[in-house]
Amino acid sequence: MIFRLIEVVLPDSNKEETERLLEEYEVNDYSYSKFSKTHLEFHIIVKRDITEELLDAFQKKFSNQEGFRIIIIPIDTYIPLPEEKQPIAEEEATTKQEEHERISREEIVSQVSEMSQLTKVYTVLVAASAIVASIGLINDDVAVIIGAMIIAPLIGPNIGLSLANVIGNKELAYRAIKTNVVGIFIAFFISLIMGMIFAINTQNQSIVLRTNVATASIFLALASGLAGSLAITTQLSATFVGVMIAVALLPPLAAFGLLVGSGNFYLALSSLILFLVNLVCINLVATLSFMAQKIKPLEEKESLTAKKTAIRSIVIWISILVILFVLIRLKLI
Repeated sequence: MIFRLIEVVLPDSNKEETERLLEEYEVNDYSYSKFSKTHLEFHIIVKRDITEELLDAFQKKFSNQEGFRIIIIPIDTYIPLPEEKQPIAEEEATTKQEEHERISREEIVSQVSEMSQLTKVYTVLVAASAIVASIGLINDDVAVIIGAMIIAPLIGPNIGLSLANVIGNKELAYRAIKTNVVGIFIAFFISLIMGMIFAINTQNQSIVLRTNVATASIFLALASGLAGSLAITTQLSATFVGVMIAVALLPPLAAFGLLVGSGNFYLALSSLILFLVNLVCINLVATLSFMAQKIKPLEEKESLTAKKTAIRSIVIWISILVILFVLIRLKLI
């Protein structure tokens, strides 16, 4: 059982209204203390599955109040554990549990926003992973390639773009695109230089695999996008799931740079197509996953706008995917 400590700051005048609101929800415990001369701070312990519902209620009711703020703190241990309340109806309880298996929208947005930041650590990790991946491809060393994918922090900007489309957050979308583009350029540029320096054997099995758009590769990309979105919304280990996304993106991108650097432009184009197909698949299925989990803005008007944005992005991803497949089938690329 996972809990959250929600700290809410409100004007003193909202005390009774807040207590009435808390009575409507199955909070495990709450208290309040003086925050300032004019404000109170409520300390509320709730189970994870009703966190988003309670946060929405607070925001709808008090978001216009001066000094209103909410802080969410995960709780690993709560002693003693509260007794489970008997559900009114088993079917109703099961449905509610299925709807709230994920963490709250606010926690998801906060986590993904941080992962989508363009930082020095991100650029260094991408550069290091590109070097390691290039060496692994050149030497046909699978273990080294796997090591590169463990390093690569590619889950953040890709999942960030999908989430941004679903919630209609333009700022997050811009940040994710910027971080993704910079990461892709760094990985390509480094592998390009290494392709110019080292001799590249195009019959190398590791490189051959990254110049062929196989069905298995596509399913890997789809599974990666799905796993990435679920890792974020259910607090699974995003580090391990990030390796799956790196598997789909980093090796073909590194192979593309190596082949361009060595002058094998036709094979390089095949690696680029594999990379693009995987990139599209990851973002497409992650967007669909977020929509299926009913992640949307709080306000109804914003929710409708965000839904249109998400649908538009899905249409764009599918259109790009269809074009790529047509070109592949016609052997134009």
